[in-house]
Amino acid sequence: MKLKSAVIRVEKMQVFTQKRNPITGSTEWDVQHEDYDFHQEIARSAFADMLHDTERNKKYYRALQLAIEKMHAAGKKANVLDIGTGTGLLSIMAAKCGADSIIACEAFKPMAECCVKILQRNGVADKITVIPKRSTELTVGQDGDMKYKANILVTEVFDTELIGEGALSTFSHAHKYLLEEDCIVVPDSAVIYAQVVESPTLQKWNKLNDLADEDLEVVLRTPRKMRDCPGSAAVHDIQLSQLPRYAFREISDQIPVFSYDWSGRTPLEMNRVAKHNFVATNTGKAQVVFMWWELNMDPEGKICLSCAPWWCHPDANISSERPQDTIPWRDHWMQAVYYLPKEITVKKNSKVTLVSCQDEYSLWFYLEDSENKHEKYNRPACECGVHMTLSRTHVSYLNDGRRSKKYLAQIREDLVKDAVVLDLNGSSFLGMAAAKMGAKDVYILEPANHHVEVLKDYIRENNIDNVKIVPDVDDEILKQVTNVVCDPNFSSAILPWENLKMAYLLHQYRGKLQENVTIMPQTCEFWGMPVEFQDLHKIRIPLGICEGIDMAVFDDLVEQSSRTISDAEIEAQPLWEYPCKCRGQPRKLLEVNMLQLKPKFAADGTFLIDESQGDGEASINGFAVWAVWRGSGKPVSAGPSEWPSVGQRVVWDEHTRQAVKILSKTHIVNNTNKWSYQLASDLEKGQFDLTLDLVLTEDVES
Repeated sequence: MKLKSAVIRVEKMQVFTQKRNPITGSTEWDVQHEDYDFHQEIARSAFADMLHDTERNKKYYRALQLAIEKMHAAGKKANVLDIGTGTGLLSIMAAKCGADSIIACEAFKPMAECCVKILQRNGVADKITVIPKRSTELTVGQDGDMKYKANILVTEVFDTELIGEGALSTFSHAHKYLLEEDCIVVPDSAVIYAQVVESPTLQKWNKLNDLADEDLEVVLRTPRKMRDCPGSAAVHDIQLSQLPRYAFREISDQIPVFSYDWSGRTPLEMNRVAKHNFVATNTGKAQVVFMWWELNMDPEGKICLSCAPWWCHPDANISSERPQDTIPWRDHWMQAVYYLPKEITVKKNSKVTLVSCQDEYSLWFYLEDSENKHEKYNRPACECGVHMTLSRTHVSYLNDGRRSKKYLAQIREDLVKDAVVLDLNGSSFLGMAAAKMGAKDVYILEPANHHVEVLKDYIRENNIDNVKIVPDVDDEILKQVTNVVCDPNFSSAILPWENLKMAYLLHQYRGKLQENVTIMPQTCEFWGMPVEFQDLHKIRIPLGICEGIDMAVFDDLVEQSSRTISDAEIEAQPLWEYPCKCRGQPRKLLEVNMLQLKPKFAADGTFLIDESQGDGEASINGFAVWAVWRGSGKPVSAGPSEWPSVGQRVVWDEHTRQAVKILSKTHIVNNTNKWSYQLASDLEKGQFDLTLDLVLTEDVES
């Protein structure tokens, strides 16, 4: 009998994923690749700016070299365990340093598979065994994952908070089950530092202020429960070195509050409280605690990796014009801000106590003096609802007096006699402000219960009786409305164009509003320009060769995942934290008139990089896009706070995020080069698509 050959065709399935449309507010189903979650994890991790952290890489490399040499000098084999190996970089370093055996564990199986391919490409697959498990699942013994315990541990399980990724349990388990008693650990130890400061600027991210007009008259009082709320203990990670020096005043010097012995010589504590007395260095309100940490990479403490901001960094050039540019940049380990549950006014040279608290995964702080004591040091929890309802960025936006004063002035100018106001954004306070400024009736559109409770607290505090909060707007309401107001920054929006929810709603109400209705703001403009990021591009650019190790396999994996997830190309970033230079005149990409809305609109264009730069060349590695909202008054920018000058650093608004596209490499361009964009939007579907690209005649990779 003759057998027929068969061809089996294996096709990837597609799956449905659920997502919320921020413009329409509806929940939608989207068809995605069956490996969507995997690709999303890879794409969102970018090309791991951690691996672009040259200082980190070199100090790990040197510490590994010393550890392996020390074992060999003692007549022992160097048996290395790498926990959370990722790409395998640290394991390959260990192999290059002469380790006798290397076990690398990685729980994320697709990454473990990628790691194996990287090992093969670098010719060390025979020296390193990859185990696709968590370290807590590893077994030791003749039939186990490890034949014997390791005497060198290398790992990087840290985050901005140091212990937030489970470092304490990871090290404790490893010492108990996976490591010899006299092992060497890389890194050897760590120290957490704290500094108490006064910072009204940062306090804007934490507590809502009274809403005042241009004459500094209070229009809306903040409810007492919000003023007195201890806030949230959740860490606020931030690039502290980009915070203007005038934005804070030190109340203390840096204080070492916690030490961690990763080597196993002393046990790690999962819960503890430490008190440190200090003398206040300045008079002021103690509001905020800055936190950062240092790693001692070797037992002798000769190799130190610091995450300190520039004013406390051991390698900063203080005499430089921009000392923050003289220290290593990293986005994977930033600095942390903690808001004290109760601010205390202290005088210079007075005695104060910083109370530092730690559980297995997080930190929080209290402050005490002779008049302020605490019976317990429980982790602070929000009691007012604001910290659970609004993001820190949105709180800071609501506290931006420059912006709110413009909107309040516009409302005061627009209000007619017996005005009936419709506020389209219940995550702002403009509707209630209109009620206090003379409107007869105000309707606030807000379907979310948690937002409604915040609004009700304001209504009670300010004795407002002419406001109704509605989950939707019916025809009966619409025919009464004389004024539509909308703060164009919805709490659900991330990218700038997601605030076109205002346009979407107005489009839904078309034909039902009075012809002479006043709308504020009247227009939305989207602007864009090419930029040169000083460091931010490192979160997306390929690794290539990293410390002499070929990472092309990982580069290909991330590129493939980024293509699979189309929305990964443009992302939101708070650009005030990430310095960049303007590399081309800002261009208006689109203008949306709220009085003449169309269901669909599109735009495209091509621009010279910069007609004014002559024959000079410049580097471009990305684009920035932002919104500008206009009424009859002053424009309100959610982008640069000063008009950008080509070749100069851009000063960005601190209270909003901008849209960013990072190019896969840095391009050297001149005035013959161009950039282009294409834009399309469908208001009825809540869709907005934007592409930005360089059009290059000559290109040199930087």
